Amino acid sequence: MLNRKNLIVKILGAVIIITAGWIVMSRLPKSDEGNIVNVYCFYGMIPHTVLKQFEQETGIKVRFDVYDNNEILEAKLLATNSGYDVVMPTSPPYIGRQIGIGIYQPLKAELLPNLGPLDPTIVEKMQMVDPGLIYTVPYFWGTVGIAFDYDRVSALLPDVDLNSHALLFDPENLKRLAPHGISFFEEAIDVFPAILHYLGKNPNSDDLQDLEIARKHLEKLRPYIRRFTSSRFINDLIMGDVCLTQAWSGEAQQAAQEAKEVGRDIRFVTPKEGAGMFIDCLAIPKGARHPRNAHAFINFLIRPDIAAQVTNNTFIPTAILKSISLVDDQIRNNKSIYPPLEVMKTLELYQLPQSEKSSAYERERNRLWAKIRLAR
Repeated sequence: MLNRKNLIVKILGAVIIITAGWIVMSRLPKSDEGNIVNVYCFYGMIPHTVLKQFEQETGIKVRFDVYDNNEILEAKLLATNSGYDVVMPTSPPYIGRQIGIGIYQPLKAELLPNLGPLDPTIVEKMQMVDPGLIYTVPYFWGTVGIAFDYDRVSALLPDVDLNSHALLFDPENLKRLAPHGISFFEEAIDVFPAILHYLGKNPNSDDLQDLEIARKHLEKLRPYIRRFTSSRFINDLIMGDVCLTQAWSGEAQQAAQEAKEVGRDIRFVTPKEGAGMFIDCLAIPKGARHPRNAHAFINFLIRPDIAAQVTNNTFIPTAILKSISLVDDQIRNNKSIYPPLEVMKTLELYQLPQSEKSSAYERERNRLWAKIRLAR
């Protein structure tokens, strides 16, 4: 009799375990995805060693494609089902409007067990575009500042504050530096807000009067700008084609390291008056064919030791708080990479409010920018 009761208890226990397992599995994505994940990412952001480690640990092969600006990514996401499982859009301004038109699928928290505490400043800024972080995991971040050849610029501008927006946006400074090359970013979203910041205006203004003020100032600068680029400024600095450029902090640090090897001093500053910041996020497009594998890839990247490995290779910080203690001391203590709290408080996410007025403002801004770029 006792053995019979034990048998019944064991059978009931097995049924409960099997039922519980079935319930959990029924809530997860289908597992018939194979062992592939298609990733579309900025060039140079995810080291090859990290991709190989993911493949070795999970058995999932990464098909990895790269792009060099958000316009290319957005065009593919809007045109059709892109075929990608993980992408890395930027905020601002792309993520906000892409979420608004339903490009991304909500992330499944149960498939991201490595997701621990994130940098609170980054989380706060992201509430503007993805409240509650439903669709994205903020990953890379940095500042929008100024990179320059220190020896040439300090010799030509001995009386100028090199930590100020004026270094790049004062026409008199550009006039003196123009023979040595100056470049600006190629997209209006990266230039107009910075100009407004310099002029003491709200960088996220959607007032057409502010736009006109910024346009007039840019026309004063235009004769001295040699090139508009968001991808070549590192090489231009290293090769000496320009001595001063708008820059993102991560790429500028890479330029500084490469230049040091050939005996040149490239520096990056986040302007003391305040500046913009960027946040590159991990997201899964709707229609992704391998959503479970996509979650596995994101979950791998947000593991603190992997996030630290990425930062050590790229000089770009991540929002993964527990990774910071694992980052190389030389990088962790570099204030151009990890700005102090007082600088962090001055940073702005250059993001227009979502409204019809802002949409009209952005169209006009793009129109004016095209005219400025083409002017001679």
